[in-house]
Amino acid sequence: MNINKIAVFSCTTLALAALWWWHSRPAPALPPEAQDESPIVLPAPLIAEDDPTIARVRAIPDAPRILAAKATALTPEGGHYIETPWEEAEPDADLPLARPERGDIEFIASIALTNDALGQAQPGDVVGLTLPDGRTLQAKVTRTELQAGGRRNWQGEVEVEGEPYPVNFTFGKETAFGFIGTPQGSFTLETLRGQGWIYMTPPLDDSHTDELPPRS
Repeated sequence: MNINKIAVFSCTTLALAALWWWHSRPAPALPPEAQDESPIVLPAPLIAEDDPTIARVRAIPDAPRILAAKATALTPEGGHYIETPWEEAEPDADLPLARPERGDIEFIASIALTNDALGQAQPGDVVGLTLPDGRTLQAKVTRTELQAGGRRNWQGEVEVEGEPYPVNFTFGKETAFGFIGTPQGSFTLETLRGQGWIYMTPPLDDSHTDELPPRS
């Protein structure tokens, strides 16, 4: 092999090696400002907010309880815990109900219902009832019924000092009336359009008697 052939072979080998190195080298990293900042695309929800299925579920009268079931604490009987459904409110000229004047009322508070949970309670639910004497009792709902005129009623009981006492609430279109029994005395709730009073029911006047007046 002459010198010229050796030179040509060496040059060809070097050129091939340089070409291989050029194509096999790693690509240079781009500076941060030049990198792709495209937002991450998340998968679409299984059911869109405007899906007709959601509308049908919300049309069910008990829909709020169904939609919030996973986020709501359950009672051992499978009911729901309902936090105190009213709050104390400052009485003003717009209050639809006048302050009850039924003898000497020891405990009384002006209240406003915070939602319609009180009227939607179901058997097995436990409702927190805040009284004007500072106590909060837990009422267990045992029965519901639809009364004449479309009024809805639920009955239950509270346990105080180990003894059960009756609880009864009736709801009209704009009204609510409640009775809460305790060993210290009963409490009455009256609201109109979501505002009203809760107070300790005063005892009967000492002059009250069941006897019939004498005949003339």
